Amino acid sequence: MQEFVNGLVQNSSFGAWDVVLAVVVLVVGWFVSVWARRGVVVALAKWSGLGPSGTNLVARLVRYSILLLTIGIVLTVLGAPLQPVLAAVIIISAVAFLALRGIAANFGAGLVIQARRPVRIGDSIEVEGVAGRIVELTGRSVLLATSDGRTIRIPNTMLLENPLWNASESGAVRSEVRARLHGSPDLDRVCPVLLDAVSSVSSVSSVSSVSSVSSVSSTDPEVFLHTITPAWADITIRFWSAYDDREAARSSVVRAVAVALGGAGLTCSVSSDGPRFLTALVDAVD
Repeated sequence: MQEFVNGLVQNSSFGAWDVVLAVVVLVVGWFVSVWARRGVVVALAKWSGLGPSGTNLVARLVRYSILLLTIGIVLTVLGAPLQPVLAAVIIISAVAFLALRGIAANFGAGLVIQARRPVRIGDSIEVEGVAGRIVELTGRSVLLATSDGRTIRIPNTMLLENPLWNASESGAVRSEVRARLHGSPDLDRVCPVLLDAVSSVSSVSSVSSVSSVSSVSSTDPEVFLHTITPAWADITIRFWSAYDDREAARSSVVRAVAVALGGAGLTCSVSSDGPRFLTALVDAVD
C-alpha cells in the first residue's frame, strides 16, 4: 500500500484547474449518491416484495458504489495512473466480497423471501428441527418465537436451502396417540369406543372447518392395529387438530382414550410418545 501511494504521488502532476475539477466531481458525485439513494428508496417502496430493511440496504449499496466510482474518477482527474487505481478497486472489491460473503448471501436470500413470500410475519414454521412463530423478517435473518418462550434467529439462507414447513399454510397437523390394551380385547367393540372418545375432543372435531386441509382425503379420526398377541394389542389413533392446539389436543386425546377404555372395562396404557414408551411402561409394571 505504501508503494502504491508513493507511486501515485510521484507519477501525478496536476494544476489548479485539475484540483477545481476534482472538487467539482467529488461534490457532484456526493450529491448524486444522495439523490440515487433517495430515488432507490422511493422506487423500491412501491414494490411490495421488499421490506424496509431490504430497501435501505439496497439503497446504501447503490450510494456506496457511486461514491467509490466518484473517488476513482477524482484520482484519474488528478493524474493518477489508471492501472494502480483499477488494481486498488479490484483489491478492495475482493476483500469486501470475502468479508461480506455470508452477509450478501443472507441478504440475497432475504430479497427472495420478501419477493416470493413463502413465509410472513405471524406464520408458524419448522425448519431443520427448529419450530416457532415468525415475529420479525430482516434482510439477513428471521426471528422466531418458540413455544417455550425463547427467540431464535435463523439465517435467511437456511429457509431457502432446507426443507421448510409452513404450518400456517396447512392450517392443521395430524397427530398420533398409541394405546396398549392388555389381555385379549374385542377389537370390533374397542374401535367405535376409541373413535367416539377422540371425536368428543373439541380441538379435534373442529379441524373439519379448516379449509386448508381440504386436499386431504379424510380428516376423521382413524384407528390402526399394529401388534396383537395373547397378552396385549398395540393400537394407533390418528387425528387432526389445529397447529397451535396440537399439544393440548394430544393431551386431551390421551385422557379421553384412557377414560373411554377404562369405562369399557379394559386395562390399557396410553401415550403420545410412541411405542418405546409403552414397552418401557409395560416392562416396568411387569
